[in-house]
Amino acid sequence: MLIELNSVEARVLGSLVEKSLTTREIYPLTFNSLLNACNQKTSREPVMTLDTDSLGKAVQTLIEKGLVERLQSPGDRVPKFRHDMHKLLNSDAPKLIGAITVLLLRGPQTPGEIKGRTERLCEFSGTAEVEGLLQELCARAEDPLVARQPRQPGQKEVRYYHLFSGAAAAAPAETAAALPVQPDRLDQLEKRVETLEAWISAHVDHHPKTE
Repeated sequence: MLIELNSVEARVLGSLVEKSLTTREIYPLTFNSLLNACNQKTSREPVMTLDTDSLGKAVQTLIEKGLVERLQSPGDRVPKFRHDMHKLLNSDAPKLIGAITVLLLRGPQTPGEIKGRTERLCEFSGTAEVEGLLQELCARAEDPLVARQPRQPGQKEVRYYHLFSGAAAAAPAETAAALPVQPDRLDQLEKRVETLEAWISAHVDHHPKTE
């Protein structure tokens, strides 16, 4: 059975894996470095603005799930955090880790996008190899890790998403973040039309046309 991740846990875990591969000199990460990694405006879809409380809760639940470790050696001023991504995937294969990491960080993507965005994390020979891996992950008899997103209007290529967050991970990046509830614009328009019609009727009735 897959370990479930909410959107913040997915962002935290993906950020830890990314930084472990791209900025080895500062890994494991301090809490503040992890917060900055999660909230950075590049290579993140959607961009998040996590505060210390929300990050702290996500880190704690990831520790409880065995996916993150808290480290503090004697003499360290602050604790640091490292990932155990292999426990989520039951594998330490670099290409698998690279592909899942960008899916955790950026939502549904095409094989071509994944190929370009994993270049600093692992090395694929081409887009065909990425697609082959994704299809293999989709076709697993038990606990597939990836699924194909239903093709959206205007899209020519199939996009894939990870299954650790269920159907929520299939949402397009621009709608993945919660949006404030908006008033029903149609109702507002109808009320304005009714008001305008009443105003016109009243004024026409009291101002008959002259010959």
